[in-house]
Amino acid sequence: MMMYCQRKNRGFTLIELLVVIAIISILAAILFPVFARARENARRASCMSNLKQFGLGLMMYVQDYDEKYPPYQTVSLNEEPPGGRFLGSTSTAWIWEQLLYPYTKSIQIFTCPSGQDLNSSWVNRPIRGQYGASSYLLGGSTTTISMSAVQAPAKTYAMMDAGYFRMLTAYANPSSASARAQYGYYFPGIGELGNACDPNLDGNSGDTYNSLKSDCESGRHLGGVNMAFADGHVKWLKTNIVSAEAQKPASSTNPKPGGAWRIENP
Repeated sequence: MMMYCQRKNRGFTLIELLVVIAIISILAAILFPVFARARENARRASCMSNLKQFGLGLMMYVQDYDEKYPPYQTVSLNEEPPGGRFLGSTSTAWIWEQLLYPYTKSIQIFTCPSGQDLNSSWVNRPIRGQYGASSYLLGGSTTTISMSAVQAPAKTYAMMDAGYFRMLTAYANPSSASARAQYGYYFPGIGELGNACDPNLDGNSGDTYNSLKSDCESGRHLGGVNMAFADGHVKWLKTNIVSAEAQKPASSTNPKPGGAWRIENP
């Protein structure tokens, strides 16, 4: 006589399922921050590549224009600006990124991978929440700066992650009344150093403020920004270091307040 043994299918018990779920939750809690950091590192590298292209374009520009840096903004020109009319539908003025376009040949690098997506009224107009140029190096259309006027090009800030396309030391100073998120007048992460992003200080609010608030408060690239210098090289700097430079007073070694922001300082 042949005997057959029947196996009884056995499933997981409730306790076993709960243990598995708990283990998965613990692993997820451990790994998600790692994945988020890895993603931001990739974005930081992409952003640095953008600024390196701007830096190279800047060096080529000064060679073509009698060793003078471009202005941060031109007066209205007859030609249509590359990428569109960023300063308004009626303006044909070019900003510094558009002036460097003949050398960079890319519209995509106008936006930071970790930059801010603004509301529909500012879509495709990357003058807020993306990149900015130091107004002390890239002056106005009638006050262009010569390379010979820059005392220490390898130490002087040129272009950077920024709240606005034109940057001043006041925007990187958390105690300054000029540093506000509503219009992009801030340095990314400056809110961690003070209350510059608080709309109650000047009554600002609305869609643009809401879009820029997180960039103003906590910044982008892991507590820092990518910075292109006046000689074209690029490096990552902590937000507090750039802010501290903006707050440096004039001294016997630094003729102007603002540290690495100012062309006069060695």
